[in-house]
Amino acid sequence: MKKQAYLITAYKDFDQLYELAKFFSQTAYVFIHVDEKSKSITDAQIEILNRMEGCKAVRTYSIAWGSFHHVEAILQLMLMALMKEDVGYLHLLTGEDYPLYPARQLDERFLADEHIYLSYIPPEEQPPQVTVRYRYKNIMANKNIKNKVLWKVQDMAGKAQEAFGSVRVSIGPFPANRIYKGLVYISMPREAAAYVVRFISSGDGAAFWEDLKHCQVPEEFFFQTIFLNAEEWKGKIIDRELRFMDWTKGDGSSPAYLGERDHDAVMQARERGCCFARKFHPYQSKTLREKLRRELLTQTEDTE
Repeated sequence: MKKQAYLITAYKDFDQLYELAKFFSQTAYVFIHVDEKSKSITDAQIEILNRMEGCKAVRTYSIAWGSFHHVEAILQLMLMALMKEDVGYLHLLTGEDYPLYPARQLDERFLADEHIYLSYIPPEEQPPQVTVRYRYKNIMANKNIKNKVLWKVQDMAGKAQEAFGSVRVSIGPFPANRIYKGLVYISMPREAAAYVVRFISSGDGAAFWEDLKHCQVPEEFFFQTIFLNAEEWKGKIIDRELRFMDWTKGDGSSPAYLGERDHDAVMQARERGCCFARKFHPYQSKTLREKLRRELLTQTEDTE
């Protein structure tokens, strides 16, 4: 019997992470990468997760915002999931996500689904602030470029590259007119995840991987560029998010934390087919999370 796999990258708030792992592991596998530098999730707590049936947690990479290490952590989780022969569908989430459907309803929804759910922006629609992320070599590939000083340093490095004519026109084998961009959070069938792993192991894939290391926020080019350049997969992509997020109140690079006031919007998103929501803060989102928890319990009881 096939099972789903939930791949979760996390760096704080163990209680929220534990709740997610416990919820999904009712019917599925859970694979978790905890940021190596995280002090709010201890090694002892990781062991608690690893004692949970169907759950495996690791701490490998130190991840800064927009760093290549996040892509490496995601690939590690994918490889872990693919080691399980009964995994049929995979979802990539964060420790700040929350489900909007009971676990068994999510299984019913996706285990027979052959589509990839992935938002993307075609090359011709990308504004200059997007193309600059791969045109200039990021000299701080695993540093937090949200830091204002580092951002200025990278900006100066980009201008220097422009002046010396060393602007990049491709990522590996993909020229600018074949580079797609979007959010990294993907839902995909097993065969799609296996394709990514095979591609990265190929000659073109190795070149893509090496160039991707030096992009700004490389995760946003990773799945999109691979799948939309693959004949066997580009026709199976549904350009939409399965995750509700509110970008109107965020900082421009991250969605806002949700609160009780967002309940109606979350429910409306659920009616439109969103299966998860983010971001949830341990305090700011507490009331909303408790309300959603009660509703999930009611839905579960109604279907049993």
